[in-house]
Amino acid sequence: MMYGNNEIQTYTMSKALEFYEKGYEVYIAHPLDEDDNIVDDLDKMNSEEEIIEGDGHLFIIKERNTK
Repeated sequence: MMYGNNEIQTYTMSKALEFYEKGYEVYIAHPLDEDDNIVDDLDKMNSEEEIIEGDGHLFIIKERNTK
C-alpha cells in the first residue's frame, strides 16, 4: 500500500486481484530510472484483465481513506 510516510509495499498479481475485488485502487509499478518519481511510474489498473496481463510486474495498492 501507499502510506503517508512515503513507504511503499508491493504485491504480486494474485494479491493485487484480491485487493481489486475488495474495491481498492491498484497500480502497476514500472522500473524506475534514477531521476524518476515513483508517482510518474505507476499506471492505475481498471479491470481484472489488466491486472492479469501485468503478471510478472509488482503492484501497489492505494490505501483507503478511512476518515
